[in-house]
Amino acid sequence: MKKYIFIFSLVISGFAFAQPSGPQITEIEFKPVLRGETELLQQPTFESLMVSAFKAGNAERIAARFSDNVDLSIDGKEDLYSDSQSEQILKTFFVTHKPKDFKVIHKGKSGQSEYFIGELSSDFIYRVTINSKMIKGVNKITSLTIEQND
Repeated sequence: MKKYIFIFSLVISGFAFAQPSGPQITEIEFKPVLRGETELLQQPTFESLMVSAFKAGNAERIAARFSDNVDLSIDGKEDLYSDSQSEQILKTFFVTHKPKDFKVIHKGKSGQSEYFIGELSSDFIYRVTINSKMIKGVNKITSLTIEQND
């Protein structure tokens, strides 16, 4: 019986080392991978988000960064509005004044607060001032002013 177990184990071990009968790979090409500087996937900055949203006239993307209450002033009409009221007012503004371009002309930062002033080109040139504050790691717009440039 020991003889049969020994022969059986030799046959099984022979199958383990058998080569495949299909096409053989005779040469494997290894290409060295050079590790250089890798491109980091970064979140867009608050400023770049606002620039693209104003260029597109996208009130929804801007409103996504509104704080719970926004000191909103558009064409002289100003008040403290909820984020949803502010979004509706901004949508109305963009419908009546279709944006053509937006560029930042001045910006500043102090502690957790950040602001920038931009120029919105539409039927007229508008001066846009955005004040924001870092709340739970996210810039939230606390005040937004859009006034016609004289």
